Amino acid sequence: MFTRQITRLTIGIAALAFFTVVLFFSEPVSSAGRGDKSAPTAPANLVVTAVTETSISLAWNPSTDNSGKFSYKLRITNLNNSAYNSLATISQTQTTHTATFLNSNSAYSFSVFAVDGSGNRSLDSNVANASTLKDSTPPSTPVLQAAVLGPSQVQLTWTKSTDNIPNHCCSYSINMNGSKYTQHINWVAAPPDKLSATIRHLPPGSTNSFSISVSDWSGGNVATSNTATATTHPSNDRTPPSVPTSLRILADNSCDDEVWLGWNEASDDTDGQNAIEYEIYVNGVLSPLPISAGIDFDFVYANPAGESIFTVKAVDRSGNTSAASSAVKMRAPC
Repeated sequence: MFTRQITRLTIGIAALAFFTVVLFFSEPVSSAGRGDKSAPTAPANLVVTAVTETSISLAWNPSTDNSGKFSYKLRITNLNNSAYNSLATISQTQTTHTATFLNSNSAYSFSVFAVDGSGNRSLDSNVANASTLKDSTPPSTPVLQAAVLGPSQVQLTWTKSTDNIPNHCCSYSINMNGSKYTQHINWVAAPPDKLSATIRHLPPGSTNSFSISVSDWSGGNVATSNTATATTHPSNDRTPPSVPTSLRILADNSCDDEVWLGWNEASDDTDGQNAIEYEIYVNGVLSPLPISAGIDFDFVYANPAGESIFTVKAVDRSGNTSAASSAVKMRAPC
């Protein structure tokens, strides 16, 4: 009996000590602390206040919460393509937001809810729907200059365009004498704010007019530059250079599609070897890379998949072109 009383006394003392520790060392439970189970009130009256080609602005009535601290989450749903759905986090102090970088001419729906510091989530607001405007603004108009390089070439240089929608600009095309021109165009280096291309194989002594058309990528809006006129130098030379010989592959960078070709230089009855240019063709198509004169090697990009057949032609200053060299072949490097 005495032993049983001692055991009960020991258990009682241990229990008293446990509750004393709990009483003095436990964190107090408050409605705003870890024990907060109260969600903020739902934001109300979500409305669309402004729309552009790439943005939609919204406003709503604020939420309240017993903790006094919460943030908003705005659900942005692209009704045309769910891959563009997103969730924006907005400060408690804001009851307006502008969703940016949206697709033009696209339908969206929006809803907003509040989340407090304990993770309690309010109900969603009402849903607001809106569509971005169709992009109807063309890129800025290029300013074009033309420089005559000799009897058969003109270099065109124009200012780069900008567009009202970032990263949606630009595609350029060259017009000659009122029609789109796609033959014998080679891109050349230009200042950072400009683009430049050489138009080759023009008739000696001919007058031609040029313009640049630029289009954006979202609405197909087009702007056309001023017209620049150029008259090539006259020439009586009608004899093409000799055919380049011994075309060969000097080196290719594995998996990079860049191939270095070498050949024996051609000769011409009028122009020296330093004036003869060399056109490289890949599977019968002229490479758009810059063309150099007085060289016996250059690089070109191969067909990344399948076989590449390379040939080279020599061109004199008057635009007379030799027959194609013998061909060399190469399979895709990787």
